[in-house]
Amino acid sequence: MMKLLFLLALVGGNLMASVAPSMTIPRDASRRYLTDGVFEGGKPIKANLEALRFFNHKQKGFERWVFDFSDATTQTVGSVAPKFQVRYQKASKVENQGQLLTLEPARIIISIKGVIKNQISRSQLEKLPQRSTLVKEVIVYPPIDEGDIAIEMLLKDSYPFYTHQPLNNEGRLVIDLSTQG
Repeated sequence: MMKLLFLLALVGGNLMASVAPSMTIPRDASRRYLTDGVFEGGKPIKANLEALRFFNHKQKGFERWVFDFSDATTQTVGSVAPKFQVRYQKASKVENQGQLLTLEPARIIISIKGVIKNQISRSQLEKLPQRSTLVKEVIVYPPIDEGDIAIEMLLKDSYPFYTHQPLNNEGRLVIDLSTQG
């Protein structure tokens, strides 16, 4: 029951976010880190979610999370991405007797429309955050509607982020989290 309520809140939040001002996702990796924002990208097509990859670039000061998509017909990886929205939701914190308590952690919510096949396995979703110093958990919710899915990245704390869809790789969504706080 609790998951159902959360899923409804997540969907409702995404509908609200689509009413709120959103920006077209940047096409370059400039790393202008932000602490909130709603970004949209992709095209109104059907595609497969092929992989979620993680890279820790400690020396460069960031972690990179990459979502790879493939064409639903030809299975060509990297050529197309369906419509998506990336939203950063700040942590909900309160002060109690001089201590700052986190009610809800910061999170990045990715809504994707038109996913035919989701190739990300549960074991992969459990392993990737274990290697991360910034992401506590990655949750892929069951399809909301025909091919519409939501992915939630729960962060261990509030970290600035940067997201982009590379111009030379239409089928990729990249989210960078700054380790510099």
